[in-house]
Amino acid sequence: MRAGVLAIGTELLTGQTVNTNAAYLGSELATLGIGVYYQQTVGDNMERMKLAIAELLERVDVIITTGGLGPTQDDITKEMIAEVLDKKMILDLHSLELIKERFRMFNRTMPESNVRQAYFPEGAIILDNKMGTAPACIIELANNKCIIVLPGPPREMKYIYETYIKDYLSNKSDIKLSSRFLSIYDYGESAVEERLIDLIDGQTNPTFATYAGDGKVILRITASGANSDENDALCDQYTAIINDRLGQHIVSYTGEDIDQVVLNKLIEKRMTISFAESCTGGKLVSSLIKYSGASDVVETGIVTYSNASKIRELNVNSEILQTYGAVSHQTCFEMVKGLLERTGTHIGVSVTGIAGPNGGTTEKPVGLVYIGIGIGGEIFTFENKFTGDRELIQNRTVIKALKIVYDFLDKM
Repeated sequence: MRAGVLAIGTELLTGQTVNTNAAYLGSELATLGIGVYYQQTVGDNMERMKLAIAELLERVDVIITTGGLGPTQDDITKEMIAEVLDKKMILDLHSLELIKERFRMFNRTMPESNVRQAYFPEGAIILDNKMGTAPACIIELANNKCIIVLPGPPREMKYIYETYIKDYLSNKSDIKLSSRFLSIYDYGESAVEERLIDLIDGQTNPTFATYAGDGKVILRITASGANSDENDALCDQYTAIINDRLGQHIVSYTGEDIDQVVLNKLIEKRMTISFAESCTGGKLVSSLIKYSGASDVVETGIVTYSNASKIRELNVNSEILQTYGAVSHQTCFEMVKGLLERTGTHIGVSVTGIAGPNGGTTEKPVGLVYIGIGIGGEIFTFENKFTGDRELIQNRTVIKALKIVYDFLDKM
């Protein structure tokens, strides 16, 4: 099946709102074997909206619209579709009651304008929205085509898609898909492709695709066919082949980010961890505590940005700082040592470096970062040289530090 995604809203064209819905839908539809042939954005203008939907009707089997389902006068997506299809707008009393109930939940009086949200093109399949006041709908057409009308707010759109649309579209196709998403770190996209070029050049089923992310590469393996078990077996077969070539760089086979993988491993192994950060300023510990369950294993996060704080909080020897400087193997080692003495956690991680743009020298340039880890009674330090602006160097440091933790945990 071919799909087109039509994002509706002038705020998307003016940059007031970022269209994250398109990326989400493109990714989700790909896992169902539905190719997104077109993604368009159109403002809240009836004639331009009608032209866009009419063109998509000629080109694709599935049209998904997002936005334009609110209660105001410029929310005209359903009215526009009704005009294009020559259908009447019908009031759905069930939807109206759900909208009223939502206002009652918040002890608010429903404005009369919200009644508009309960009107739909005649014959539409109406989808309740428990996340907001804008119900969605599906309008089925001849030749197995359809128009799926979703709300614009991402939280509501995802709820409707995951609750109703995913199964609906799966049932429309005889082709089943199985996919694996390998999260690869410490290895660039071009290097991944080079190691797998024979598989990529010869691909038929399964297919392979790489996507460069924030410090990682996602490798998608997708097998298609009428039998889901056979598709899974094919994915597993090629995952094993790729694992033989890139195993040391693969941290997840389900697309998880390394911070979540590390946290899960710590919880699984019941190991506590603490952090002492300088140039990353708390970003490293924050990468873990954003997930539920972090309190079981993350004990302490200390930002020791100045030399004085390194001495005071971590008992770093002042002579070490004077002799080797804050950005050095020796200071990094002392930071881990002091951190473990203070916290008593199973693992201690330290970071000290020059994130820039100022502070670099010929001997110690911007991007020089030392990462230390204490685990199993031993302390190790690693020198790294990162490039980019201040934020990028900090982010790359966080990812590298997590990869170091992952590698040690993976060997235990």
